[in-house]
Amino acid sequence: MDCQDEFYFFLQVIYRAGIGSKEFSLPAAGDLEIDGGLRRQLGVEPSVFAGCRVFLPLLEPGILCHVTDCFYLHYLFFRLPGAPRGMVVGPYLSLLPSAQQILEMAERYELPPVRTHLLEEFYPTLPQITDNSVFYSMVYCLCEALYGRKAEVRSISLEDELSPTALSVTAREADLSTAMQRLENRYQLEDQLLRAVAEGDRARLRRVLHGVDLDVATEPRLSDPVRNIKNYCIVLNTLLRKAAQQGGVHPIYLDDLSRTFAARIEKLPTTASARKLVHEMADQYCLLVQQHGAENYSRPVQTAMLYVRQHLAEPLNLHTLAALLGCNASYFSARFKRETGQTLTEFILQERMRLAVHLLLTTRLQVQTVAQYCGFLDANYFCRIFRQTVGCSPGAYRKTGRAQTGAFVPCPPGQNMLG
Repeated sequence: MDCQDEFYFFLQVIYRAGIGSKEFSLPAAGDLEIDGGLRRQLGVEPSVFAGCRVFLPLLEPGILCHVTDCFYLHYLFFRLPGAPRGMVVGPYLSLLPSAQQILEMAERYELPPVRTHLLEEFYPTLPQITDNSVFYSMVYCLCEALYGRKAEVRSISLEDELSPTALSVTAREADLSTAMQRLENRYQLEDQLLRAVAEGDRARLRRVLHGVDLDVATEPRLSDPVRNIKNYCIVLNTLLRKAAQQGGVHPIYLDDLSRTFAARIEKLPTTASARKLVHEMADQYCLLVQQHGAENYSRPVQTAMLYVRQHLAEPLNLHTLAALLGCNASYFSARFKRETGQTLTEFILQERMRLAVHLLLTTRLQVQTVAQYCGFLDANYFCRIFRQTVGCSPGAYRKTGRAQTGAFVPCPPGQNMLG
């Protein structure tokens, strides 16, 4: 192989950076553990290498495949000059997954808590490499030296459907009428979406999003489909925030949600996950309009409500909030009741029950863990309060409450929320 000195220098660099690499024969036979043993320890199949077999026969000199798997791990596949052999470099991360993303992965693969901890311990051991890092520049230079021409980079997600066409780059027709129709469809979709959010109409929103093709809205400006849809998500996050503001939501709520989604957008690993996030973003902004659009609370009350929602796992009481706001406790208590129609204690309980319902319906966390997230150290006390407020036990709600839709509203005394 030509450029052996450059190649071995590259291997030394990635070794010192903590990035693994392995060679394999082409056509690929057997299996190869390339994810640091993560799937083996988690008991998850198939392996990354098995998932990549679809496109490995199509690896040609000069093609550099950037692969992302469902655990947010990145790999680089390329063919070595000369003998029919290939190389994979990885795994590494572009960003460290958040606690919520780890929880979602554990839920998807039904991992018990002990294996969830394996994920939490595994990620910090991997190097993080950003899109504009020196590492990628070095890889591109190596490929130019090996192949005598600039490498052609193909991005592939193992969560998307893989086929031999994954390595094909088809030219898009530059037809004016097609482009105009695409723009018209995009603006029509966005207009319907934003009106539903501004009016807090979740039923209409679901009808708008049902069966929608996001490719209609995504501008194919780059060869990377994930980057394209990320860019669209960034734009849509801004539009949805403005729509919710028109619906009467105070910026104090909008800023927190907008920043949360902005961070999640940059961590999207696949186009499939981006499509799911678009639906979640629209629904959450719409729900925000439902919950807060008609409110006209004073700044101290808004601050207290926001603080409560962000610190539900911590001890919360009137004196804590009043001290935080620099208010007299009795004065603030009366003001909160006058503006909201409920005491601060009732509001705290309402938000804790709202969070409990969300966790019960969207995760497989044990009831005692849900209790801790909601600020209850005693699981039995949590179950008793949940039954009094919602109308049934947490376990019963998890079994039957999945059919419930709409925002959570605490059950009035003597009534059952489920019936």
